[in-house]
Amino acid sequence: MAINIEAGLAVVQRFVNNCSYSMYGSRYYTDGTCDCSGSVYRILRESGGFDYGYIPSTETLHDYLMKLGYEKIAENSDFPMQRGDIIIWGQKGYSAGAGGHTGIALDNQNWIECTGWKDTTIIANHDQRWVMAGCPYFYAYRLKSTPKPNPSSAPAPKPQPSGNKNGIAIDNVTKDQAVKMVQRIQTKYAWTLLRDQVKRVLQPNKVYTGVIKTGTTARLNASLARVKQELSSYQKGYIQSNIAIVDGDKPTSRIEVRNLNKKQAKWFDDHMRKMLKDILLDGQTYAEKNSYGTYDVRVKGEGFNDHDAPIVLKQIQDMGKAKDLKINPSHIKGFKY
Repeated sequence: MAINIEAGLAVVQRFVNNCSYSMYGSRYYTDGTCDCSGSVYRILRESGGFDYGYIPSTETLHDYLMKLGYEKIAENSDFPMQRGDIIIWGQKGYSAGAGGHTGIALDNQNWIECTGWKDTTIIANHDQRWVMAGCPYFYAYRLKSTPKPNPSSAPAPKPQPSGNKNGIAIDNVTKDQAVKMVQRIQTKYAWTLLRDQVKRVLQPNKVYTGVIKTGTTARLNASLARVKQELSSYQKGYIQSNIAIVDGDKPTSRIEVRNLNKKQAKWFDDHMRKMLKDILLDGQTYAEKNSYGTYDVRVKGEGFNDHDAPIVLKQIQDMGKAKDLKINPSHIKGFKY
């Protein structure tokens, strides 16, 4: 039985941002819904895999992969990920239902996954998502006939594109150091990193509009739900029918919290940047595994101007000197993107 993974990937990539996540529908895209293991199974079936009799879960997917000719190449340990590898999150015996997750690698960094996190099928950085998910126990499988890459020929880290925005790079640190730095940077610099994404705008009639730049679908919905919750808890007199969605069908949509008085607008700036940091900084301040088996952190917020950048760089270098981190300051540098 020959598996042509490219055929399956070509089919399922048509569903990227074009389906809904559900564990209770077809799980196979036939009704416009799917889940993670259903997506992987669809790819494998379209690639020439045999009919397993039912759509496997993250528990039974292991058995199906072994019968297809896959071998386990890693179990909760570093490995050189390559196109076609199948990764299963969640320890066997504990990964049923929402306890597990799975997807297929597209290269040495990215994978395709159907996820409730975004309520659709997406292409995302695998290691960044893994860190965000709390570093779950995982397994990696590869077709036995697939040649393994030579570690000595692993590509060097991709250079950062040159531009006018300021970022901070923390290179070649451990996974623990990377996770802690991402968490601390997001918390300490939420106000600055989100300067362009969460702000108050004074209108001609002397009232304010709170503006939140966000994405679409899951990110928009998560941001909107959080905004309504915080307004309900802390601004009980605010009429929530004044909240509007602008450009909701575009990649960058906006939530506008209209008709705020000065006091409410000041609260909006301070409070919402802190409360939305985990949603809005996804993809801007993150950790990712590099080709050397260590981790890189990237801080790409919109708020670091040319004056702020060297000050923040020194602060982050000092942050890395903490007793539980001990990151050499030479590993932390500024860059343009």
